[in-house]
Parts: sequence; C-alpha cells; structure tokens
Amino acid sequence: MLKKVFLYLVLMCLAAGECDAQQNNIWYFGRRAGLDFNASPGQPVPKVLGNGMMDTNEGCSSICGSDGKLLFYSNGVTVYNKQHQVMLNGDGLLGNISSVQACVIIPQPGNDSIFYLFATDALENNFANGYTYSIINIKRDGGNGEVITKNVPLFNSCTERMTAVRHANGTDVWLLTNDNNSNIFRAWLVNCGGLQPVAVVSAAGLVMDQHFSMNNGMLKVSPDSKQLCQTHFPEADVVTFTPNFVQLFDFDNASGVVSNARTIALPSTRIISCEYSADSKLLYLTNPASKTIEQVEATLPTAAAVVASRVSIPTPNSGFYGIQLAPDGKIYLADISDHLGAITRPTVKGTGCTYVQKQIALAPGGSVFSLPAYINDLSVNPSNGFSYTILDSCTGRVQFNGLTTISGPVSWNWDFGDGNTSTAQNPVHTFTPAGQLYTVKLKINSLSGCGYIERTKDILPGGLAATADFTFVSKCDSDYVRFTNLASITPDTATVRYLWTFGDGNTSSVKDPRHTYAGPGVYNVRLDVITSTPCLNRSVTYPLNLQILNILASPDQEIDAGESVNLSVTGGGSEFAWSPNKWLNDSTLANPVSTPGNNITYKVVVRNDAGCVDSDYVSIKIRPLPGIYMPTGFTPNNDRLNDVIRPIITKEFTLHRFAIYNRWGTQVFETNVKDKGWNGLVNGVVQDGNVYIWVISATDNRTGKRIEMKGTFVIIR
Repeated sequence: MLKKVFLYLVLMCLAAGECDAQQNNIWYFGRRAGLDFNASPGQPVPKVLGNGMMDTNEGCSSICGSDGKLLFYSNGVTVYNKQHQVMLNGDGLLGNISSVQACVIIPQPGNDSIFYLFATDALENNFANGYTYSIINIKRDGGNGEVITKNVPLFNSCTERMTAVRHANGTDVWLLTNDNNSNIFRAWLVNCGGLQPVAVVSAAGLVMDQHFSMNNGMLKVSPDSKQLCQTHFPEADVVTFTPNFVQLFDFDNASGVVSNARTIALPSTRIISCEYSADSKLLYLTNPASKTIEQVEATLPTAAAVVASRVSIPTPNSGFYGIQLAPDGKIYLADISDHLGAITRPTVKGTGCTYVQKQIALAPGGSVFSLPAYINDLSVNPSNGFSYTILDSCTGRVQFNGLTTISGPVSWNWDFGDGNTSTAQNPVHTFTPAGQLYTVKLKINSLSGCGYIERTKDILPGGLAATADFTFVSKCDSDYVRFTNLASITPDTATVRYLWTFGDGNTSSVKDPRHTYAGPGVYNVRLDVITSTPCLNRSVTYPLNLQILNILASPDQEIDAGESVNLSVTGGGSEFAWSPNKWLNDSTLANPVSTPGNNITYKVVVRNDAGCVDSDYVSIKIRPLPGIYMPTGFTPNNDRLNDVIRPIITKEFTLHRFAIYNRWGTQVFETNVKDKGWNGLVNGVVQDGNVYIWVISATDNRTGKRIEMKGTFVIIR
C-alpha cells in the first residue's frame, strides 16, 4: 500500500478565490459552538472550534482584531476573553440570553483599545433593563481585557431588536435601536470621541403595538448600508388574523435617518429573522413553522414587486431561526441542532442559491436559535477596503485598487504578505510563486482626523491553486487496481481535467479510475491535473509495485555483547515491520540496525503495493562473558520466540547436570548437554504456568573448581 503523502493544502473561502480576514472571523454561539473563518494551510474554512465556554439560547457577539484573531465574545450577560475565561468585571451584564439580538460589539473608531458592548433585555423580563452598554479596554489584564464601565443605561424603552451599521465616512458606526410598542428608531453614533449622547430619531412604518410579541424580532442592514429589514415574532399575526409581514426601510448611513417604509406581506409564512446577500440585492427570510427559507429581491422599487419576486426554498427537515452572512460569503442557518445549514451561493437568484441542510457539523458544540451579531459590513464592505484584478496568473501579477469613503487626505499602507509593501492607492504587485496563498493587508489612515480602516484578504495571485496526489488499492496477486484521486483544487469551482498514465502504455481521464494490468511488475503511475492555465498544471508520479513477494531475511548471526548487527530482507516489498521493536534504530526500514542486549529473534513482515504479505525470521545470539546464566522465565507457546528454557553456559565451563523440579519437588527435566532445554512438557502434557526450581552442576575448566547453582523461574502462558 502506498504510504500517505502529506501535501501543503490551502482551502480557500470564496468561489472567487479570496476570503477577508476581519473582525468577525471567529464565531462563538449556542451551546459552546465555535467556528474559525481564517484561512490556514491544511484546514477547512470554516474550521470547527471546540474551546468555547459560552452557553446561550439566542443573541451573542464576538470580535477579532484586524488579523482575525479572537479578542473576546459575549451573550450580553457574560464577557469571555480570548483565553475563554470570564473577563475581569465581565459578569452580571444586563442583557438577556433569551433576547434575539442580545448584544453587539462596536470598536471605538481610531482607538485600538476601547470597545463598546451594547445589550438589550428580553420580553421574558418585560424589557425591564432597556438598552444598556458597557465599555471594554482590551489592553487591560495583560491583553485579556477588562470591563471598565458596566451597565450604563442607554434608553429605557427597548425591544429585542438592535443592529450596528457602518457610517458613510467609513469609520464611524451607528447603533440602531427600536422603541417598545412603537415605530420609533434611534440611531446612536459611535465615533472617535466615543458614544455620542444624542440619538437621531426616526418615525417610520407601522406602529408595532398589536401584540406584545411584536417587540420580538430582528433588525438587519444590508452590507451596502442602504436598506433596513425589520421582523417580528409572528404570534401577533396569528392573534390579529393579519398576513405575516416584514418591513423594509431606506437607511441613510450619513445622517442615521430611517425612512420609506414598505410592508412586505408574504402569504402562508411566519417570518422570524432576515439576512442580506453579500451584494445587498437578495433578502433571505427564515420561516421555521413551514420549514422554508423565503428569498426576495429586496431592492425592487415597490413592495408588490418585492413580494412577486418571492422564491420559497424548502428546508424539509429543519425549521431555522438564526441567520447570518459569514466572511466566506455563505449565509449560515441555525436551529436546535448539532449542525448548521447554509445558503452556499446567496447572490444567485432562485434555488440556484443552493441550500444545504447540514453544511457544518458543530460537535462538540451545538446551535440554538441565533448566530453572532456584527457590524453590517464586516463580512463584505463594498466601499472601504480594496479590490484586486489578476493581470497575469502565471507570473502572479496583480492590480490592487484601494477604496474608501473617508473624507479628506488619506495614507495607504499595503503589506502584500511576501515581505513587500507599498504606499500607493492602486499598486501593481507581482507574487512569486503565483500558485500559493498570500495574506494582503491594507491600512487606510485619515490624515485630517482620527479614523482608520484596516482590511485583510487572503488571495491566490494565480487565480487558482492545484495539488496532485492519489492513492490506490489492489488485492494481492490480482492485476486489478482501484485509484483514488486526492487532488486539491482551490477554489473548488475551478474547471480542471485529469489525465492518468498507468505506466503500461494505457491512460484514462476518469477522476477515480480502475485499471487492470497485464501482469506483475513495477509500474510508474502518473496523475496530471490540467487547469485552464497551463503554468498552474500539477502532476505527481508514484511507483506501483505489483510484484509477487518472495522474501528472505538475513541469516542468523552470533555477535559479542555490545556489538551491532545489520539486518536485511530481500525479495521485494514497499512496507516493512520488524518485531519486537526492541534495540532497533528503525523498525520500518528494510535494513535496520540492531544492538541487542540479549539473544533475540526478530520477525519481519513485508507488504507490497498489491497488498501481498510475507514474513521471515532472523535470530541474533549474544556470545556472553564467561559464566553461567539462567533466564527467569519463558513462554512455551510455539511462536519460535523463547519457547525453551536453558542455561547459557560459556565454553569455559563443563555441564554435568541441569535439572528442573516443580513446586512439589518432582523432577520434570534433566540433561547434561549444554544446548538442550525444557519445552514445558512432561510426557507430552503441558505443565501449569507456575514457579519451578532449577539446579546446575558444572566445572570451571580454568580452575578445576566444582560449581553448584540453583534458583527459580516461571512459565508464562
């Protein structure tokens, strides 16, 4: 069997071949569930994390640095630091684990230390605590953070809805809240000076006072910050016999004003939550009672047009509640489960958006009703950051374009992840080699204010990366071989072809072929991965040994104590296993070196690629120092290893008598021949595994002195 070859595998996030490494790259939610969206060699994206400590029913939030590394996370009641411990002063917050959007974290613009954690109470507590906020200094406690201000009232009238939205200037952030039993929205600005005390107040849409559950639900703003979606718990629609509906609004992220309400009534639905696609064009609405996801074109000019664009996506085995756009461009879906569902191509209209019921297994964690809340543009920011175009995929030449809405002069600081930097807004850079992953970072600094923007993308300058690898299975003495293609293609949407060359003049273009060889032999098998860019093609060749085994181990040897001996085996094979694994430099080599401390018999088992197995033995005998030596036990089980007990008597001594007695004093064996021993039988009967007595009578030929010795040993069965 071919030994497994470990390759440097890079698994990327997006079909476009990039993944932003940003402040929402690590999620903690539900029953100690966790996901890591940072791209890393040999790991899937996202990678499941099992180290989370938070247990929460609904809303939560987490935050990373611009490098994608965790800073802290919370459920609105407790704050956990990056060590997954309760942060200093991080307990007793006035949020509620039963609130749909229990908390959201907003970094203070222009400050690398201060973070605001906004929390809202829940219907179950009659919204008694209202909206509150706490302030965290992440540099306290050795970088683990400390809650330095806790449970400051923001506004008493609250719902379970709130969300964070990027300001038009690219750095500041709006916190949007929603008054209880009302159509009042409040936009609270967090800028370089911290939280501003006066909110921008808007009255828009229906007054949500028909039922107490109208204060349950979700607010989400599109990634481009232009549209707001509001949902409510649909119990009100059942009680009042009105069609279930959501509301859409225009949002002005320069002024904070909410306006132009549209009521989107979808028959036969009970909508719980909502999320936008990365391009802000499609809106997804969870409908857990009917087990569907509703997709609408949110940017159409009229409510009727939006309703008419509805596509129902069946989710027959899951009624999802939580919904969140992720850094990999997918929209993830949560219910009470050990898996997350997903919309894997959410920018595609219709069922081509591709719903997957069990996209990610969360064990050892599990999801409940919500996923983490974030500032709306963390997964994708079309106005601030950078884009890029691959100019030459063979040489890795890439055009970068810096984008920002920061007013006034700015500086551009690029780090291309290969040791090179630039201060141009739109640099062109060549990566060598082109077919690997690079982490490109950009920091945009305002030269007239305190704000700055940091964005990071993992990119493939070649447009794709391919690795070639395969394994195979063959039955011993058969000419039939089954090959398994282990090639890795990034992104997985890239078009490739496969060409197999079997080493006997035959080829195949099947991904996982089966091939029959004309007879035994050693064949060099080659797999070519052929891409649309020839310079990125990859190939690998492995020898396939289909020869019949007929092995022979090296002859038995006798050596002096302390000497080493070279063992060997001939007759073919590709895998070797010597046992016992004692006194050997490497038990998996065909030619290991042994430095034995006692007499030993080695067994070597040899396999070839065809699955054939053969074995042989070699014994090493130690010439001892002058003397008489007796073992303390033996194992007479006919495995050719320690099956007979005998004394070791060097040539300087003459043996007169070697006798063995059982515990009742009955003699069971006697000899005066040096190399003769007892096999554990008396008259062909197997003796018990017990303690036996031995006596030896001999003469030391050097002095003529008579020697009498006795002792005990055991039979080990």
